[in-house]
Amino acid sequence: MIGVSVVGIRFDQFPPSAHSQFSFTEKQLSAITIKLRKQTRSDAVILLSTCDRVEVWCENPQIDCKEPFLRALSLPVLIWAEHTYSIFGEEAIEHLFSLACGLLSPLFGEDQIISQIHTSLLRSRIHGCASPRMEYLFKEAITTAKAVQSKVYLQVPDESLAEAVLMLLEKREVDKKVMLIGSSALSRLVAKTLSGKGYQVTMTFRDLEKADLLLPEGVKALAYEERFDHFRSYDVVISATKGMEYTVDLDSPDGPKLFIDLAPVRDINPLLAERKGVAVLTVEDFSVSLPRREAATAEARCIVSEHLGKALHYLTYRHQVEAVQRMAGQAANDLVYRLNGLLASHKLGLDFRKDLYETARKAFSHQLYQERKREAAIQRYDLSICLESGHAIYEGDPDTILEPFHTIDKEGWNLTRISLGSHTGTHMDSPAHLLKGGKTLDVYPLSRFFATAYVMDCRNLDIIDPEDIPELDPSCDAVLFCTVGRAQLSVDAVNSLLARGIRLFGFDTPNCDRSGDLSFPVHHAIFAQDALIIENLVKLDTVVSKVVQLTCLPLSFKNADGAPTRVIATVR
Repeated sequence: MIGVSVVGIRFDQFPPSAHSQFSFTEKQLSAITIKLRKQTRSDAVILLSTCDRVEVWCENPQIDCKEPFLRALSLPVLIWAEHTYSIFGEEAIEHLFSLACGLLSPLFGEDQIISQIHTSLLRSRIHGCASPRMEYLFKEAITTAKAVQSKVYLQVPDESLAEAVLMLLEKREVDKKVMLIGSSALSRLVAKTLSGKGYQVTMTFRDLEKADLLLPEGVKALAYEERFDHFRSYDVVISATKGMEYTVDLDSPDGPKLFIDLAPVRDINPLLAERKGVAVLTVEDFSVSLPRREAATAEARCIVSEHLGKALHYLTYRHQVEAVQRMAGQAANDLVYRLNGLLASHKLGLDFRKDLYETARKAFSHQLYQERKREAAIQRYDLSICLESGHAIYEGDPDTILEPFHTIDKEGWNLTRISLGSHTGTHMDSPAHLLKGGKTLDVYPLSRFFATAYVMDCRNLDIIDPEDIPELDPSCDAVLFCTVGRAQLSVDAVNSLLARGIRLFGFDTPNCDRSGDLSFPVHHAIFAQDALIIENLVKLDTVVSKVVQLTCLPLSFKNADGAPTRVIATVR
C-alpha cells in the first residue's frame, strides 16, 4: 500500500492581490514543514511552494491533513477549505510526476518547478522530515521531468491561436496598430502573424537588449515600463507574458478598446471590461484546437507513464528488502553449514568460506529480488459490476434496491438493506437455473470457482463458430467472450470448447443466448456437461487476448440457482 497523500491550493486562479498570502520566506517554509510533521504525525512531510500553488506531501499521516495545512499557512479554514484539493496513493504520485514536468502549471511546460521540487526535498531533509520513500519519489519525479524537458518542447506555440487572433481583428475591422505586451514564444508568433498581414505591431520588452535577438521582422520594440505612455495610440492591446501579475490593471490609462489576454495566468484585469466601450477577451474565447501543444503533451505523458510505472513497480516490493536480505543470509549460512564436511576434506580455509558465503548470499538475494519483482508485476482487474439501486437489466427480474436501514445519525452506525435477484449484475448461472433437478451453486466444491481463462476477442464477429476459436493453452479451463454485445456463441462452438475441457463460460452480456430465444440452446448445451456460466462481465477489453487467472466467487446461499459474483482476473 502506498501511504502517500497531498493537500494543496492553487492560487493562480485568484487575483494577484491574493497572491501575497502565499509568499513565504525560507524560514517560514521550514517552520511550517516541521509543524505539519508534528501535527499530522506523518512519517515524512515535504512542503512544496511554487509560483502557482502550495502543497504538503505526507507519508502515512495519522489525521486528515487539510485543516492543519491551512492553519499552518495562517489561512482561515472555513474560507479556504473549499479551495483545497486532496489526492492519495498512486494518483498522488502520478500528480507529482506530472507537476514536476510542468504539465499542471499555468505556464505549461515551465521548468522552474524542477528546482522548486529539489529545494522542497532538501528543506525536508535538513530538518529531519524526509524519509527514504519520499526521497525516492521526489528524485524520480525530478528525473522524469528532466527526461521530458530534454525530449519534448512543451511550450511550443500553435499557429492556430495566432490565426484566430488575426481573424478576430479582421472581423472587427479594428485599427491596424497593435501593442503586444510580452516577448514569449506565443507573443512573437502572434506579432509575426499580424505584421505579415500589414498590422503595425509594437512589442514590449523588460530588457530591451534582448529585442535584437527576439524581435520579429517588421515589429517595433518598446520598453515594458513605458507601455502606458503610448496606450492612447492603440485601439488593440494583446498580452501574453509568463508573469503572475497584471500587466494591465484598473489604473491603466484610457485608450485601447479591445484587450486580448493570451497569458496562462491572467495578464489583464477582467474588470477593465466594465469601462464603457471596452472589451476584454481571453484565450478561452477563441475555442481553437492546439494540435502542436496536444502532440507535445501526448509525448510527455508517454514518458511520465513509463517512469511512473517503474516507480510504482519498485515501491511494491521495496518494503521487502529487509526480509529478502535476511532470508538470503540465512540461506547462505545454511549452505556453508551443509558443506562443512566437504570444505574440511578439501582443506579449504577461512578465506574461501567467506567468499563462498558472500557469493551465495548475493546469488540468493538476486533470485529472491527477481521473484519479488515478478510478484509485484501481477495486475488484477475487477470484471464485475458494482451493484447500485435501479431497474433490472433483464426484463422480468426483480429490481435492485439498496436503502439505508440504520444510519449513524439515528442509531450510531450505518447498515444497508439489500434486495435483489439471484441473477443481478455480474452473476453465475448453475444448471438448476434451467434444468429440473440440476445442481445448485452451493453444492460445487470451492475449486470450481477458480480457473485459468482465455479472454477471446469477438468484437469483429457476428457468430462465434468453432473455426473462430484459437488454439488454447492446455492449462485453460475457462473462456471469456469479449463481444461488446455483438457476437453470438453457437452451440457447435460450445460443444467444441467442452470437448477441450472448458468448464466455465463467461459473457459480457446479460444473456449468453440470443435475446428472445426462450429455448436457451447455449445455456442447455453448457449445463448438459455440468459447466457453469458467468454473465454481465465488464471491462473484458482490458484483458482481451490474454490468459488470466480467474477468481469468481458467487454469493453463498442455499439452493442457489444463480448468484451475484465478484470476478477478478489476475494477469502475471
